[in-house]
Amino acid sequence: MSIANWNPAKLTLVVDLDDTLIRTDSLLENFWAAWAVRWHTPLEAMRTLARGKVALKHRLGEIGQIDPARLPYNPEVLDMIEQWRARGGRVALVTGATQAMADAVAGHLGLFDSAYGSKDGVNLTGARKARFLEETFGPAGYSYIGDAPADFAVWQGAAAAVTVNPSKAFQARVEALIADATHLPARRAGVRDYLEAMRPHQWLKNVLVFLPMLAAHALDLVTALQAVLAFVAFSLVASATYILNDLLDLSADRAHPRKCQRPFASGRIRLIHGTWMVPVLGLAGAGIALAGGIELFAVLLIYAGVTILYSVKLKRLAMIDICTLAVLYSLRVLAGSAATGIASSLWLLAFSTFFFFSLSPRAPMSTSPETSPSP
Repeated sequence: MSIANWNPAKLTLVVDLDDTLIRTDSLLENFWAAWAVRWHTPLEAMRTLARGKVALKHRLGEIGQIDPARLPYNPEVLDMIEQWRARGGRVALVTGATQAMADAVAGHLGLFDSAYGSKDGVNLTGARKARFLEETFGPAGYSYIGDAPADFAVWQGAAAAVTVNPSKAFQARVEALIADATHLPARRAGVRDYLEAMRPHQWLKNVLVFLPMLAAHALDLVTALQAVLAFVAFSLVASATYILNDLLDLSADRAHPRKCQRPFASGRIRLIHGTWMVPVLGLAGAGIALAGGIELFAVLLIYAGVTILYSVKLKRLAMIDICTLAVLYSLRVLAGSAATGIASSLWLLAFSTFFFFSLSPRAPMSTSPETSPSP
């Protein structure tokens, strides 16, 4: 049955948080926010995970606090909540995120009568959430809005179901439990969204790998193919670093009038996809570079390391950021030499370094490779 047929006197509308009320994952939000603050966050996260997922959520939440006002909310879910409240119905936020996160979101929106999250070592997801809801609201005393396979256990005891962004197979499984389930429109990232995140227009910088070949007038096919190999390797690794930078800058991008529309900041691409894209693109680029020779691989490794340092720390240091950008441009020239075996002269390197330095205008506290020249 649709929400218009629900009885506000008998049902509480229960709403999940991650990828339901918000178009993002609070755990990954906290992870990337924490990494932006502390470079060793991944190591600390692995140590904390040994104490359980709830401990990890709490620890990351302590380090990388999220401003609930900047989260990408799902307008269809908000509209459904407001319709239910207008009819006098009660609404509860029940999430596997921490209690602190649940309270922060509920306090910001002002739409919930109660908010419950994971605490005291209990991860409020799946069967645990189902038991909690039955104990709190009674058998079939709630309708539930969710999105994940873990929610099937919840829907088994619910009076009504609403799914968010479901596939056809997911809809069928929910309807096997509740025949008249409501399905909010699916919105999935397309190829253009992923390409936008990779920023192929920025690959133009990588034509610098062809400079040693052109300077030496070595225009034969073999040399050109070697340079193309370096171009592809650098482009893939560069895309990985652009995505990494966007994930680290989620909060700052959402506060910007234009950058808030970027794929990850806006919620068009799920954070888990971006989290996987970084190592996949990076490893693909590294593999191609290794096929081009150990020298090219070594230069690419240095480039990747310096770029990550730039994203995590160096871009916030006056003058250091400019010097870093100049070094990164020069590394592309060296990569061309490594790939083709054509040595770059000291005159070429000196000229290029100073030239690239002049292309790096100071942008105080830049938070993205696009606020100043990107690495």
